[in-house]
Amino acid sequence: MTMDPVDQVVADWARQRPDLDASPIAIFGRVRRIADLAAGSLRGYLASYGLTPGSFDILCNLRRGGRPYRKTPSELAASALVTSGALTGRLDALERDGLIRRRDHPADRRVSYAELTAAGRKLIDRVLEGHLDREEALLSTLSETDRKDVERALALLEDTVRKASRAQ
Repeated sequence: MTMDPVDQVVADWARQRPDLDASPIAIFGRVRRIADLAAGSLRGYLASYGLTPGSFDILCNLRRGGRPYRKTPSELAASALVTSGALTGRLDALERDGLIRRRDHPADRRVSYAELTAAGRKLIDRVLEGHLDREEALLSTLSETDRKDVERALALLEDTVRKASRAQ
């Protein structure tokens, strides 16, 4: 494998500060670069459908929840890791576009739901299929074993970082 920009950064630090171990950059630098590349590609793909990553996340969240494809704003905010203000803006835009509708709880006026419309379900099904095809194409040169190894390593890294972050 040839030296890539992340390898170059690590090598530069090894020369300039040999007293430091810059090897974590090899992991976190690559994770960031992969995330940035994937996010940029996703934004472009979703824009062709008039969606943003945030609106895509909400539509996916509602769709994967199963019938009747509705959740409370609190449930959506918790799984999307956004503030209620950010969520409200996203729901407003999706409702304007006819992709969701808001429903009141029949027995409790304090509770409301965001619910996929037929148009929203049709759109998210089409967009998700294309999105997964695109992601599959990105991984196509990896063997099944390599994919499982990467998946396991990333899960381990996420767990390790989560635990270390809590300890700080």
